[in-house]
Amino acid sequence: MGNDPDIVTKTRRAPKRVQGARGPEWSFPKNSLEDAIQIAKAVEDKNGGNPMKADMLAKAVGFNKSNDWRFLNLVRSANQYGLVVGSGANATVKLEQIGSDVVAPGTPEQRQAALLRAFRKVEDFRKVEEFYKGKRIPEDEFFENTLVREFSIPRERVKVFIEVFTKGLAFLKSFRAEGAEIAQAEPKPTRDGALMPSKAVGTEEPAKGRTFLDTCFVMMPFGEWFDLYYKEIFTSAIKEAGMEPLRADELFSTGTVIEQIWEQIQKSKILLADLTGKNPNVFYELGLAHAAQKPVVFTSASLEDVPFDLRHLRVIVYDIRNPSWGEKLKTDLTAYLKNAKNEPEKSIPQPFRVSKASDGEETET
Repeated sequence: MGNDPDIVTKTRRAPKRVQGARGPEWSFPKNSLEDAIQIAKAVEDKNGGNPMKADMLAKAVGFNKSNDWRFLNLVRSANQYGLVVGSGANATVKLEQIGSDVVAPGTPEQRQAALLRAFRKVEDFRKVEEFYKGKRIPEDEFFENTLVREFSIPRERVKVFIEVFTKGLAFLKSFRAEGAEIAQAEPKPTRDGALMPSKAVGTEEPAKGRTFLDTCFVMMPFGEWFDLYYKEIFTSAIKEAGMEPLRADELFSTGTVIEQIWEQIQKSKILLADLTGKNPNVFYELGLAHAAQKPVVFTSASLEDVPFDLRHLRVIVYDIRNPSWGEKLKTDLTAYLKNAKNEPEKSIPQPFRVSKASDGEETET
């Protein structure tokens, strides 16, 4: 049979595996809008809004190398949101108009509108938002099935889509961006880490939305007097310094409380710790902040509550017996926080004053 010239035997070969080949391009960002804004903000803050080389940009956002896959994903996400143009390890990244309106707006309303435009720049996000507009997103299983069947989101990528999409919605809601009208069915963590059903995002919003991109996470005891100090003194001082205040009891995303605290510590520009009474929870969170190499400003009603090896850092001691102590604390806090933003290394203990950049794998897993 092999000698018959009229019969041609075909050998079926397995397709060659291309070295480094990956699946099809992602149609949506792998990073949340809030995270992707880091890229636009670095271009604005570190280079005056001028185009920036990828190697410089990588270091500005905390990576040693521009070919770190985490950095490449972040830049690609910023491109997909329309914040910047230019991606790749050797690219020059340029700020787009949307990105400029987000990181350097003329008014709070301009930032709100730009954030909404950035989110809707992602076609998949825009379509899903329109589909569920005015409705509650169903539980994960049904939401996943809808995304796969109606919007052709690959099954293996659907969980990432849900995470990035819902984080984006929550971020828009925090700025009260007009038009973000989808209600989310997310669990709300209790203080002990258990999960319980929560109201839809947007049904119980703060009286006024966020104004600033930078956040200041406040680590302090809870209770009647401390709650009052936070609302009447700390909040206004932090806003005066150009940041949004946030405390652990204001976190309403998924995951245990400690996971959310760790996430907010990493995201915050500056942290504020009130050491009055040597509260163990505050000191635990402070340890996390130092491990994350974040600048921290300290307050205390007594210098004795401040560990000796931290007294050389930015510490404000207030005396509630002074009739004008509240105004003085507010003024001092604003000044200390502004200084910490300008010289963050001076608010980080010496052993932790090392580059936060880490070497990532050069190829994506």
